Amino acid sequence: MSPNDSLKIQDFASLFGFTPESVVAAVEAQRYRLAKAQAFYSLPQLAARWCISVPAVYKTIRAHEAKIVNIGSGEKRKKILVDAATVARIEKARTERMA
Repeated sequence: MSPNDSLKIQDFASLFGFTPESVVAAVEAQRYRLAKAQAFYSLPQLAARWCISVPAVYKTIRAHEAKIVNIGSGEKRKKILVDAATVARIEKARTERMA
C-alpha cells in the first residue's frame, strides 16, 4: 500500500470493525465540526484560551506581528479580532516539548 491508494467505505468499515453507515456518519459529523469552526477570536476569548490576561494577549499578538481586525470605531469602542489561522500560527510557534 502507498499513501496515494484509495479504499472504499466498506473497506474502512471492515478494517476497523464498524458498519459502513457508522463510518459515513462519522465523516459527516467531522465535516459539520469543520464547517462550524470559529473563524475569529476576540481578545477576551484568547485570554481564556491561553490562560493569560488581556494585556498579555496584546503583548503576544504584537510580538508575533499578527494582523488583526478592528471592527469597532474609536478608542473606547474598538473590537479587535484575530483570525483562527493567526491564532494557530502563534500557538504553533509557542508550543514546545516538555523535557
